[in-house]
Amino acid sequence: MLKRVVYLIPLIAGLVVAAIVFFGYGADRDNHVEKSRAEVLHVMTDVAARLENALDAKLHLITALRSSIQANPDMQPELFQTLARRLLVHEGSVRSVWLARDNVVTHVYPAIDADHAMGRQLFSSGPVQARGLAMRAQGTGAVQILVPDQDNKSIVDIMFFAPVLVTSSDGESRYWGQVVICLDLRSFYSRVGLFDTLHGILLALRKPEVPPSKEMILAGSAIVFDMVPLIQTISVPAGVWELAAVPQGGWSSSPLKVYILVGGGIGILLVPASLWAVLVMILGRLADREKYRNLVQRAKSIILRIDMAGEIVFSNEYAEQFYGYESGELIGKPLIGTLIPKKDMEGQSMKRYLGRLLKNPAAHPFNEMMNIRKNGEIVWVSWANDSVLAGNNTMVGLLCIGTDITDRKLMEEALRQREKQYRLLAENVTDVIWGLDADLRFTYISPSDEMVRGYKRYDVLGRFLDEFLTPVSRMRFSEILRVLEEQAENPEQPPSATEALEFLCADGSTVWLECHLGVLLNEDGDKLGIQGVGRDITDRKLAEALREDVERMARHDLKTPLGAVIGLPGEIRRLGELNDDQDAMLDTIADAGETMLQLINRSLDLYKMERGTYVLTKTKVDLLRMLERIKAEAMPQIRGKGISVGIEVQPNGRADSFMATVDKELCRSMISNLVVNALQASPESGSVSIVLKKTDVLSLIIRNQGEVASALRDIFFDKYSTANTPGGSGLGTYSARLIARTHGGDIVVETHVSGQTSVVVTLPI
Repeated sequence: MLKRVVYLIPLIAGLVVAAIVFFGYGADRDNHVEKSRAEVLHVMTDVAARLENALDAKLHLITALRSSIQANPDMQPELFQTLARRLLVHEGSVRSVWLARDNVVTHVYPAIDADHAMGRQLFSSGPVQARGLAMRAQGTGAVQILVPDQDNKSIVDIMFFAPVLVTSSDGESRYWGQVVICLDLRSFYSRVGLFDTLHGILLALRKPEVPPSKEMILAGSAIVFDMVPLIQTISVPAGVWELAAVPQGGWSSSPLKVYILVGGGIGILLVPASLWAVLVMILGRLADREKYRNLVQRAKSIILRIDMAGEIVFSNEYAEQFYGYESGELIGKPLIGTLIPKKDMEGQSMKRYLGRLLKNPAAHPFNEMMNIRKNGEIVWVSWANDSVLAGNNTMVGLLCIGTDITDRKLMEEALRQREKQYRLLAENVTDVIWGLDADLRFTYISPSDEMVRGYKRYDVLGRFLDEFLTPVSRMRFSEILRVLEEQAENPEQPPSATEALEFLCADGSTVWLECHLGVLLNEDGDKLGIQGVGRDITDRKLAEALREDVERMARHDLKTPLGAVIGLPGEIRRLGELNDDQDAMLDTIADAGETMLQLINRSLDLYKMERGTYVLTKTKVDLLRMLERIKAEAMPQIRGKGISVGIEVQPNGRADSFMATVDKELCRSMISNLVVNALQASPESGSVSIVLKKTDVLSLIIRNQGEVASALRDIFFDKYSTANTPGGSGLGTYSARLIARTHGGDIVVETHVSGQTSVVVTLPI
């Protein structure tokens, strides 16, 4: 009973230490949260105040212009230019000011903007949102603000619409028109500090709407609102805005968290363990003496006792077997020269070392040295040494316990050589080589990281990888980890992946690294860490972004003049007096414009599908009827080559329809591309068969005679991949697979039947 009570003492002590650690951790966490929130709130309040002051300044400007118009409804342009110039002397973000009498722009400041604004109808020209707010301003009599969404490229200014009422001679108020102020969007946001990241705070501004799906992000990133931000409401004319703020990288934990938890954990372990050891020693001292002899004889360790003259006076059975001696053969023999060579590998006398050890065993409690077996074989033993004391506390000998470490020594030497080679390689390459532990903390970083990102090694080691990734790359890295974990379930192939990630640099900039990641596993398949090699691809990323921007601008600029190409033929027809040839020419012009517009729109659709932003417009479509129409359109090519085309529905070969829920235009484009490709690839007098069938998925199989060249099979669906067909762009099969995958399906090409090619499209039911 006493033993049980005594053994409860370490448990109680451990619980007390755990309680102290728990409350200390909670207090530190609360203090860190309050400090972080106070810093974010300070920055957010400052930006909100500047934003409100900037809006008030614009409203005061509107009030001044209203008063001037009410005092002088027929203000001359020269007077308006002078008035506007004086009012805007301190308003750097104002791009232009319009006066729209009876909703027609009659005055423009500055005068250089008069060419595109003068005479503009507020209710019938300009973006739809601007026209709607101008109408609302007249209807409500209140100031309206138009702020563009970040994704809306058609509106680039913040616009204020302020209705003006003047008093007529009979004393009644009447509607005069509107004052319109256009602000430079980026200049306005920069002046109020929305783009200022010097304090390490991420800011975002949005206009809340009901339902939430219609909310507009006015400035900053939408991700900020997903990071549990602090939000402040800002009142604006005809509504409110919400300003959100979070620390860069999100809400972090206290920097003292690790120290508290680690220190507390050590305390929780050490205090009970120490008490337990003392209690065990006190309660089991007599029993341990009895067990000592049995332990020594049965132990699988080398146990020797040496007297003060350096001779062996005791050896256990394992020691005799290990060194190859008979029972009792070692007793009385000197240690040096029997089991230990007279000199070590460096030529030092081992007899002198043993003399120093006998004089002061505490100075050399542990050592590793070379030993000799009876047959002359060299082995390595790790020794733990302690003095043997007589009853009067006088040292009478030395107790040595040894462990065979021969295999470890050989492995250490091999490992040392490999590590030397590895470090020589890792520290001289330009690529960044890094290692993470199981918790994704840096355990190694090559010196090249300082050249690429500017961080010193001691600034990186021990920190989490997430701290050096941008928010988007952080999410992408989490997805890669899930993929690697799935791969790790297959023991036949080591899990690895390659991905481009954006890293933060010491100077606040970012750099793109193409990272090859591999997971390190132990024999049980548990994750030990991650090894990565990153190559700087920032220049390539910038080039890709520039190319995409140029392509996007080119598509947008091409659509602008097409309005005239498509619309003017109709205007010319309305003038009349056209002959048949002229009318046919106008049809050709209009058809060419429509075709070009469809090509541009299809290019935009492909771009959206590549980015994963395309929204499908699904309807029920009869694929059988669609195929018949495509076949009819391709009839000149079919007749020219003498090709037979068959369409079959399985399992019912005589079905009148084959319905599917797809995006009609995209599906038609996909099928048309594949059918035309099959006709082009088919030889003269060949055949093309088209099969439709439904199982758990919808399948479309297009077979034609002739095989795809072996060099093209692996890149059949790649962008710009072509078989040198005259007029071919290399986008047909690429866009077809992109459309199928956008629908949640896929396309594969099969050539296992000699002399025949099959393209198989699968779509979800």
